[in-house]
This record gives sequence, C-alpha cells and structure tokens, in this order.
Amino acid sequence: MAEQIPFSVVENVLSSLGSSIVQKLGSMYGVRNELEKLEETLGTLNAVLLDAEDQLEKSHAVKDWVKRLKRVVYIVDDLLDDSATYRLRRGGPARQVSHFFSCSSSNQVAFRFQMSGRLKDVKEALDDIKKDIFLLSAIPHNTIHPRGYSNTMRETHSSPSPSTSSLRLRNAEKEEIVNLLVSPDNDQDVFFVVICGIRGLGKTTLSQLVFNDEKVTKHFEPKLWVCVSDDDSGEGFGANVLLKKITKSINDASLDDLKKTLDKKLSQKKYLLVLDDVWNKRREDWEKVRPLLEVGAKGSKILVTTRNTEVSFMGNNTRPFELKGLSEKESWNLFSKITFGGEENSVNEEIKEVGKKIVKMCNGVPLIINTLGGILMQFKSDLSKWESIRDNKNLLSLPHGNDNVLRVLKLSYDNLPTHLKQCFTYCALFPQDYEIKKQLLVRLWIAQGYIQSSNRDEQLEDIGDRYFKELVSRSLLKKVEEDNFNDRLTYKMHDLIHDLAQSIIGCEVLVLRNDISHVSREVRHVSLLERLNPVIKDEMEKPKRSVTLLEKLNILAIKTTMGKLKRSISLPEEVNPAIKAIMGKSIRTFLNPCKYPIEASTIKSVLPSFMCLRVLCLNDLYMEKVPKCLGKLSHLRYLDLSNNRFKILPNSITKLKNLQTLKLARCWYLKKFPKNMRELINLRHLEDDECNKLTHMPHGIRKLTLLQSLPVFVIGNDIGWLRNHKVGSLSELESLDQLRGSLCIRNLQNG
Repeated sequence: MAEQIPFSVVENVLSSLGSSIVQKLGSMYGVRNELEKLEETLGTLNAVLLDAEDQLEKSHAVKDWVKRLKRVVYIVDDLLDDSATYRLRRGGPARQVSHFFSCSSSNQVAFRFQMSGRLKDVKEALDDIKKDIFLLSAIPHNTIHPRGYSNTMRETHSSPSPSTSSLRLRNAEKEEIVNLLVSPDNDQDVFFVVICGIRGLGKTTLSQLVFNDEKVTKHFEPKLWVCVSDDDSGEGFGANVLLKKITKSINDASLDDLKKTLDKKLSQKKYLLVLDDVWNKRREDWEKVRPLLEVGAKGSKILVTTRNTEVSFMGNNTRPFELKGLSEKESWNLFSKITFGGEENSVNEEIKEVGKKIVKMCNGVPLIINTLGGILMQFKSDLSKWESIRDNKNLLSLPHGNDNVLRVLKLSYDNLPTHLKQCFTYCALFPQDYEIKKQLLVRLWIAQGYIQSSNRDEQLEDIGDRYFKELVSRSLLKKVEEDNFNDRLTYKMHDLIHDLAQSIIGCEVLVLRNDISHVSREVRHVSLLERLNPVIKDEMEKPKRSVTLLEKLNILAIKTTMGKLKRSISLPEEVNPAIKAIMGKSIRTFLNPCKYPIEASTIKSVLPSFMCLRVLCLNDLYMEKVPKCLGKLSHLRYLDLSNNRFKILPNSITKLKNLQTLKLARCWYLKKFPKNMRELINLRHLEDDECNKLTHMPHGIRKLTLLQSLPVFVIGNDIGWLRNHKVGSLSELESLDQLRGSLCIRNLQNG
C-alpha cells in the first residue's frame, strides 16, 4: 500500500539524543553542538510524521520523502549505537576521560574525527529532507504517544475476547460438519468435506473447532493439520510440497521417500487430515495428489478450507459446505459484545444507530466485525469517530463486493497508537499460519528498539506484554494455545491480517527463497522460509566480472569503530545467489523460523557483511563451531544459537556489549561459557536449559545485574584456586535480583 513510517525508531533515536550518556559523549568528543542541532532537526521532522502518514497513499512525492527520511533515521540510529558501544568497550566515561588526555590517545582523536564527519553528513541529509516539508502542507504536532497506558486503553482488555464471541456463533455449523465426518454413511475410501467461502468468514476458525471436537478426537487417529496457503499459481500444492508439509520433512527427500514416510504414518489408520487455505483448482493437480492420500483405512476423512465455491475439480466423494456470513442479528450481537462489553443499554442511541449501519456494511464477515469493533471500543462516546468509520469509502463499497476487504482492515492499523505500528508489521516476518510465541516476539521488539521506558522501575518486557495484549484486543493477533506459564502462549495472525502487515511494511521485510536474485536497498528484516539449494553449476561457471572498489566498500568492507578499513573479503563463490543478494544490505533481522539448515561455510562468509544486525537466529543448524566473527556484530541484541553441537563459545562473543538475549537451549555438548561472560553487561536473558554437559557458571556472572532469565545455574567443583578465579559460586546469585521464572540449581553438593 505505502511506505511505513518508522515511528518507534524515530522515538528511539530522539530518546538517545536526549539521554545523558549521549550528551556526555558529545561533550567529550567535541560534537555536542552537532548532536543538539541533529536533535532539533529530527524533532521538527517528527512533528509532521502523522500528516505525512495521512498523505502516503495520495502522493508519490510524500512517499519518496518518507523513504528518504527512513534511510537517514536508520543511519542515525546506527551512528548513536556505534558511539554508545564504543563507550562501553572503552570501559565507561571516567576511563575514557583519562584516555582522552593521554598522549597515546590517537584512537580517541580518530573516533572524534569520524564521529564529527558522520554527524555532518546526516545533518545535511536531514536538512535537505526538512526543506521539503512543504510537500506535506502540514501543521506540525506531536506524534509520540506517552508510553504509559491510559484508563481507556486498559479498559479494552476487560471486554470479552472477540474470538470467543465469534466462536459461539458457529456452533450449528460445527455440529453439522462433525456429523458429516463421523457418519458411517460417508465411510468410503477417502471422503472430502470442503468448507468454502470468501476470506474473513472464519473457515479456519470453524475447522479448528471441528478438529478439536471431542467426538472427532475419539473417532480419528491420527489427526493432522496442514496449512497449504498456496497461491493462484498452485505452486504450494504440488505432490512433493504437500507431502513434505504432511510428513513435516525439511530434507530434500525424493517423492518415493515421502510416499514411504506417509504410508508409514497413515497406513491402515482412520485419519483426519485438514488442508487449510487451498487455492489450487486444477483438476490435473488433484488427480495426482488424491491417490497419494488414499493410504488410510476406510472412513478416513479430509477436511479442506478454500475460497473456491466450485469444488468439482477435487473429484468424487466430495461434499461442499458453503460458509455464509453472519445474519444481521448475529453480526450486531458480536459487534456489541466486542465494542460495548455486553452493556448496550448504557450506550448513546445516536452512536448505536451509527454502529448498526456500520455492522450492516460488514456483510456478515466476522473478521471485519471483530476489527472494526476493536477500533471503536476505544471511542465509545466519540460520535465523530464512529461517523468517520461509517463514511469510509472502502467500507461503503463492501456491500457491492469484497475487493476492498484489505483496505477496510487497514483502518485497524491507521487507528493504532504510533508505538504499536512497527510492532504489528514486524509480525510479517513469520510465515502465514505460524504459531508465534509471545515471549519471543516481545524480545524481538525490544531488540529492535520498538519498546522504550521512561520509568526505571518498569521492565521493558512488561511494557511489551501490554503492547501484545493491545494487539490481541484489536483482533490483530489471536490466541492459539496457552498453559500455566504466561511466556509460553502462542498466537497466530489471520491470513488477511498477515497480508495487511506485509502490504504496509512492503520491501522492508524479505522472505528469502531460492528464486530471489535482486533485493531492494530498503530491506531491513529477512526471514528464511525455505531450504536454500546448492549453487547451480551453470551459475558458478559464468565468468566473474571484476568487483568495483565501491561495491567492495558497500558490500564486503568491515570497518572498525575507528572507521578504518580493517579487511575485505572476496565474494564467496559457493554461496547461494539469494544469500549473495542480501549481502552488504543494512539488515537488522535474520530469522530462520522454520529451522532450515544453512551451510557453515555460508554463515562464515556472509556474516561479516551484516554489520547492522540486531537479531540473528542460527538455531538448529547443528554447528560444531561458533564463528568468531559474531563478535564483530556490535549492534546485536538477540542471538539464538540453540540446538547446536559446539562445545565452547568463543570469547569474542563477550564483545557484544549490547546483547540482551543469548539463547543456548539444547546445546547438549556445551561445556563452559567464555571466561569474560561478565562483560555482557546488557544481558537480560541467558537461556541455558538442557545444556547438560555444562560444568560450571563463569566467575563474575554476578555482574550481569539485568538478568531476568537463567533457567539453570551449575555449581562447579570446589578445587582450590579454580574456585576463586574461574568458577562461579552459588553466592553469585545474590546480586541477580531481577531473575524471574524458574531456576534449577545443579550440583548443589559443590556449593
């Protein structure tokens, strides 16, 4: 749809510029005036961001203006981060002052020179952007919402969950489908029940209700759920792809091997298979797929959800179930429960009448009703807000067709507080139907700087938890699973909401696939969603053109904090073209949510070019050695090395002064931490559960006073001087007063 304005990053930068640490650094290095001018210019630009957002879809000039601003804001963020990191590595302000006035402080002078030059460049760029404010024809006003939550915002969580309300309305449909599935009249070899209907009606939600029904659970064993989520091309519905999803195979298995695995899984068993979100309607593809699924016992069923109302292409033994929209009465009941919390009688009659008109235009689509209800529950007595929603041109066109559903849903984004907007669109990194863990997402938000606190007594994780609840209350995330531990809750995005997030964040998020050869310079976040193939031989045999000096500087140069070129790396010849395409880009996130393997040589070759990374996930790669070059990624906040085979962590890890989360869970062979672990002074979460060969905690871990998560504390063997110099004792825990959650202490006999 448009460029997204980085509200949270702008706030983070302004917060940094106003901090005492940055001001002290400015005075120390003689650049305080430059920093103050930068803060003033960015503050002026910040004041018109909401106006810019209003005009993004109307003006290409404004869109270009936002794009230019965004590039510079990210550069400023990196620059300030570099300065703060340099301070941490030099040992704090007092030590820096003594170094600064010593004769051997040439590095300090060089750093000051480099800092001054970079500040001058970004100040000039921002001044140019400031000159073009006239494009907005805007009246400046403050865009930053306070970080605290008002009573109105807290009130949103007291209403019934939208998903709970809408589920009750589909009980009749659920019972009808359950009876179709368990009826002995339908015990043919393979019987298909197809739930069809337009997007947003709740086909997936209904099939989940059926899948978890007690009668269904008793009748079928096993039950399998596959999110197909193919597209009009049908690429996601090939025999190979579908069997991989059913068997949960991530290896490059042949079709014959997949058939054998499926046969072993389903042979002679009365199974239920759900194929969710199928688009493919080519009869020839279904004729290839159906025989592969006819391996179970008689009475096995396949439940399909699709937008296609014509299902004859699926073959015989197929029963369509067309899901209709809610009736006007059902729609109003759902909307009323969400918006008024069941207290309709106390609502202004004028607002109620406008509400009924809005509901009528929703065409009985529960997702739209949930979304608009989630917006308007914030403005229960603001008639003008209700009227603006009623008069929205995209909503007005809905009764004549559903082409504008996504634009109607965008109202939920437009009405988000600015501090939630980047939190929401960041979710586009995860594939459709992916179960997102709340704890993971909150920590990723913190790593990106999307969450800030003005209250020292309030933890960032608690603020992130409130942000998360707010997105759930607005139906932008929906709960899937929960247990007694709040940090293990999992959530999903509806596919339409996922499309919305993707359309807003645009090319800032890249889903990395084998067919990627060109990557926008605007990409910031990368998610690996398929196994990358080896380099094609023909590609490798092409004559290599010479690489220009500029490309080497932009792509493969590694600069020290002093700005000098430390070393250059030649382009690795055996790296997948998709990986090559992202090298040298200003990437802040690299996720591998589906745990696809990546070659160790690839990791070692490309990591040095990802110098802006805040989040890096190298989990489940079975690495036997951690690349030392990780220590050069000075901006890194979140590092996941879980489920690997290395025995030691390189001491270079301790150079990551900004690291907040270090995940080492299920690193079965890990024996010890780096001796300088105490230098990770910003570490908040050290996940070491199931590191069963860990011999002891490092001496000095008591200095990690921000630690909140430490699942396992291992007491080392008390053998003389080792105890005093290398092995952390039980008394170290006394200083870790921020710890939360569970803590297992191993080898108490050594205490």
